[in-house]
Amino acid sequence: MMRRLIAYACLGLVGLPLAAHAFDRQALQARLEQTPALAGHFTQIRWLADVDTELESQGRFAYVRDEKVVWQLETPVEDLLVLTPADADDATQSESARQAGREQIAALLLRLLGGDWSALDSRFTQTLEGHADDWRVTLSPRDAALAERIGEIRLAGGRYVEHLEMHTAEGDRLSVDFSDQAPLTPEAIAALPDADTR
Repeated sequence: MMRRLIAYACLGLVGLPLAAHAFDRQALQARLEQTPALAGHFTQIRWLADVDTELESQGRFAYVRDEKVVWQLETPVEDLLVLTPADADDATQSESARQAGREQIAALLLRLLGGDWSALDSRFTQTLEGHADDWRVTLSPRDAALAERIGEIRLAGGRYVEHLEMHTAEGDRLSVDFSDQAPLTPEAIAALPDADTR
């Protein structure tokens, strides 16, 4: 009888790693989709490799799924940027390569904050580690053209995305920490600026 109990206990231990792997990309996406609108603060640090300079900025952000990201820079200067899915849709009509790149980053932010990993499948390989309360995702470009601009994107979080880090092929680095995050009320969403107020 004792041997049988030990055998069952061992089988239970073998099953533990399988339960831990139940947290996959679909589970992460479902977790992030539970909050359709979110606001908080951010601290952004940009490292420019060619001039060996680090630039820090802080501000507030608001995210509304499938609609927009409002990026309100407060220090060291004040600036407002509203990114929408239309930015990405219009990328092919842009006259400036710099503007097209900005629109592609807008689409990327919308998908990353929303946890829409499936939309990124065609452009990035994705590696997920951790569990629901402490996860990390690494995105690596699939095609050479994208890899010429982006080296790697790393995300980490729990209930929400808490950290985003982007490395460029030229050696630049962008790090963003999100804090004080909370769901937005319908009234707060209605008060957000529109894209045409940029």
